[in-house]
Amino acid sequence: MNVAGLDLAGNPENDSGFCILSVDGDVKHVSIRVLHSNQEIMKNLRKASPELTAVDAPLIYNGRNRRCDSELSGYGALPVTLRGMEVLALRGSSLAEDLSREGLRLIEVYATASAKILGLYNRNDRMVQKNLLSSGLTGDIEKRFLSRDELDAVFSAITAFLHLKNSTEEVGDEEGRIIIPHV
Repeated sequence: MNVAGLDLAGNPENDSGFCILSVDGDVKHVSIRVLHSNQEIMKNLRKASPELTAVDAPLIYNGRNRRCDSELSGYGALPVTLRGMEVLALRGSSLAEDLSREGLRLIEVYATASAKILGLYNRNDRMVQKNLLSSGLTGDIEKRFLSRDELDAVFSAITAFLHLKNSTEEVGDEEGRIIIPHV
């Protein structure tokens, strides 16, 4: 099984974390990198051909606050109408349309909520990475220190994997649905 996680940046000049999680039996291998442009993201997703892509960014934006963000505010989710979030929501919804036209299956996730629900969250990025390593992940996560964007991409990919294993739940409504691990 092959799934992707993307921690999308609002500005294409900023780093977007990208993770491919390959699962073969008990082996969970992650390939992680930083991407920038929508074209670069689409190229890498086409190449990986994941069964599911989990995006840590709003994929639906209509100019109003969404119920799913309010429901996850206890985990730190912000309203999409805040300036920085609005930029991210506009990019996320545009990219979602492009990826859907390519035939890619997408879900919206909130990586911080996933990390907290799974008990792997820590404010210190190195501790988060240590927690992920102790969960049995292999690959790039063993080779170097990862940025917060890359770690969020890993949690997004893990949420995609859990979703395919029917171990997630949906928060929100038709104006936006965020997938989180079962609490």
